Amino acid sequence: MALRGCSSLTGTTGTTGTTGGGSGGGSASAGAAADAPEVPLTTQDLERVCTDGLGFAGLPAYDPTKKTVHPAQLMNSTGDGWTSSVPVEGDFPKGWFLDYSDKPERAELVVCVERTEATATGKVCDMEADGKPLKIRTYNTSYRLRVVEARTGKERYEHTGKVESDECPVYIFTSDDEDADKYYNEVRPEDYRGRVKPYIAP
Repeated sequence: MALRGCSSLTGTTGTTGTTGGGSGGGSASAGAAADAPEVPLTTQDLERVCTDGLGFAGLPAYDPTKKTVHPAQLMNSTGDGWTSSVPVEGDFPKGWFLDYSDKPERAELVVCVERTEATATGKVCDMEADGKPLKIRTYNTSYRLRVVEARTGKERYEHTGKVESDECPVYIFTSDDEDADKYYNEVRPEDYRGRVKPYIAP
C-alpha cells in the first residue's frame, strides 16, 4: 500500500489517530491437524471475531478472575472490512496487545474499533501534496468499541462514542484506495485506553 503524506500550509494543529500496520494473512484458518481445536493462522483471521462473533476453540480461555495481563489483538474497521493492527509503541503498556513478533495463538481477547458514521464538518483545510496545493475536507466520526473473547466470540464490553474537531491536521497519510481530499477525526488510543484496561489488565 503506497502512502502519500500531506502537510498543512496553515500550521494548525489537529486531532489525529494512528494505528500500526496489520499482520498479513488470508481469511483461512486451521488447527495443526484436522481433529485439533481451531486456531487462527494469522492475526488477520481474528477479523471473524469482530464481524460474526465466531471465536477459535484452540485459543486460551479468558478468565477475568486472574489478575494478570490478558493479551489482546487490535482490529480496526473504517467501514470496509477489518484490519489487524499493532499499536504505536507507547500508546498502550507493553504486552496489552499482540506485537508483530507475537503468535496469534496467544490472544485471549480481541478489541474491535469500528468507525460507524462520518459527518462533514464543513471545514476545508489548505494543505500541500507533492508540492501542489490540496484542499482537505474534514469529517467528524462516530465509533463503536468492543472487547470480545477470542476463544468464544462472547462480547465482554461495548461502548459507542463520537470524535469531533474543528481543527486542521498538521500531517496525514492516505492510501491509494482512499480519497486524498478527506480527513477523518478518528478515535485515538487515549480515548479508549481506560475502557479496555479492566479487561486486558484487571
